Amino acid sequence: MDIQRQFPTVHWIWGGGISFVYEVHPLIVVKVPKSGEFERKQFIRELEIYQIFSQNRSCSSIVQCFSFSENGIFLEYMRDMSLSSRIQKNHIRDQQTMVVTRVEKLEPLPLRKEWMNDLAKAVAFLESLNLAHGDLRPENILLDRNRLKLSDFDSTAEIGTKFEACMAPYGRILNSHETDQGERGTFGFLGPRTEQFALGSLYYLMNYGFEVYGDRCLTKDPYDHGPKVVDLLQDMEFPKLDGNPLIDDIIDKCWHNKYATVSELAAHTQKLLCGSTDTAENNGVSRNKVTTTGRANDDSGYKVDQNSVEEDFTSKKAFCQDLEKRGLLRVLSSGEPEQLGFTFDWYRHSS
Repeated sequence: MDIQRQFPTVHWIWGGGISFVYEVHPLIVVKVPKSGEFERKQFIRELEIYQIFSQNRSCSSIVQCFSFSENGIFLEYMRDMSLSSRIQKNHIRDQQTMVVTRVEKLEPLPLRKEWMNDLAKAVAFLESLNLAHGDLRPENILLDRNRLKLSDFDSTAEIGTKFEACMAPYGRILNSHETDQGERGTFGFLGPRTEQFALGSLYYLMNYGFEVYGDRCLTKDPYDHGPKVVDLLQDMEFPKLDGNPLIDDIIDKCWHNKYATVSELAAHTQKLLCGSTDTAENNGVSRNKVTTTGRANDDSGYKVDQNSVEEDFTSKKAFCQDLEKRGLLRVLSSGEPEQLGFTFDWYRHSS
């Protein structure tokens, strides 16, 4: 059966590390696991996290899941690029050394503050469930216009679990002075230390426009630059912070493990937003305020129609479950996209 005749609105839009992503609706995508043993194992880990999420109140800073099964996860469609792509779009690089030689622009300051808080809230939500993301990096942070949300939970595990790996500058190897955090030369254990360190480096990326040490060549051979960054971070040597003092203070505290919990960090980033609403609106940051009485506040302090939100979620969940009943996941998991007749298409909607 021709899948594209049976499901004409389905488009292959992405190939991730462990899954293929298909658009099934202008506002919904489905992640389908790749066929390899490792990929399937990681996908099952992510399913387990979504099972935990489904039993708790949702977090507005995490990509919403509408339905899931062993063959697919239906998620809200974050229709724009990742944070990584958004930042890199404003880079000018030396093509030999890959050093960032110029940042053409930064995002508006109010938006950067909002993004910082959104990320902290997402990771604090995980922490409240005794979980750590375990792979906090710009590729796993998605955007829909200026809305930012955390995604990709296949490395997420309980706090205290061995930190498997995260590339510098979003993870760092322990030195000999940190034996209380784990064995020297390892990443240690997942928890507030690892999560806030990654957030500090993400905040640096957002506010400086390049990764830690991304604006300089540390070695003669460009291929040795990465290992050199690993060594510097292990020795707790960081680039000079000379930007916004309030933001730099947060970055420095994250890098030096000064927050006892990520929740404490989120409380600090929330203070960045205090009194900045008008400024945010004047800089193109749109927050859809609803002031009708009888509506509940979301976790950003803005009023939302809770009944409308629940009805929208229920409708999308029913849509996804109907697709599953019609066999979509079974068909999509039966082969790779090209084998099923799909061509890769970064398919977007303007609405």
